[in-house]
Amino acid sequence: MIAALLLTVLQAATPPATAKPQTQPAPAAATQAPRPRPSGSATTTALLFITDGAGRAIENVTVNVMGPVDREVKSPSSGPTRIEGLRAGTYRVRFTHEKFITFEKEISWRAGTAQPEMSIMLNAAPVKPEPAPAPVVAAPPPKPSPALPPPGVPKTVSLPDYIEKNFISGREPQKQSEIGCSGAEKAMLWQVREPWNGRQHEDADGMLYVVGGDGRLKLGEREFTIAAGAFIVVPRGTTYSLSRSGRNPVIVLAVLSGAPCAVE
Repeated sequence: MIAALLLTVLQAATPPATAKPQTQPAPAAATQAPRPRPSGSATTTALLFITDGAGRAIENVTVNVMGPVDREVKSPSSGPTRIEGLRAGTYRVRFTHEKFITFEKEISWRAGTAQPEMSIMLNAAPVKPEPAPAPVVAAPPPKPSPALPPPGVPKTVSLPDYIEKNFISGREPQKQSEIGCSGAEKAMLWQVREPWNGRQHEDADGMLYVVGGDGRLKLGEREFTIAAGAFIVVPRGTTYSLSRSGRNPVIVLAVLSGAPCAVE
């Protein structure tokens, strides 16, 4: 009994066990944001000072830029030529002007570097000599008109009477007789019994009138039947032939124009 009482007193006097506080996890260290990298699309403006051999600025030079980006600009009358919007890389730049020799140069620019500046000197193009004026050729003097021969003697002829008195004989293949002359033209009477081939007048035009008989005429490459009353024009230089096709000879009055003549 006494022992049980003593155990109760001891339990009351013993302080209760203190609970251990729960440990909170330490907050994670803040993650540092990465530094922004330079953008690959960054651009720059190139300044090109384009001059001649004396250091003077050249206006209106065409500048063609070929590379990561292409540009074409004209140089101003003073100050640098500005080429804007260039990305990093290597460019081929051509400079052209009608009065200067075309020039090409390679230009490189790296991202993060300073604005590129460059001096370009162009050499003057050789001056093309102006073509010599065409020589003035004097017009040839006009050819003098050929002098006319002295005029012929006026006359009249009765063809039937003349033919009767001068009729071709049976032994003659052809017969020709001059019956008139005006100085620059002559009239002839032709009587053809046998073929008269290969005739030609180099310096005279012929007018032929068939007075009598039947025959054939070859004029150039063409051939015709002729009879009394036929009229034929034979230009100078034309080859022609006459032949009879009937019993009687072909009789032709021929006037040759352009052939000087003299008949008493």
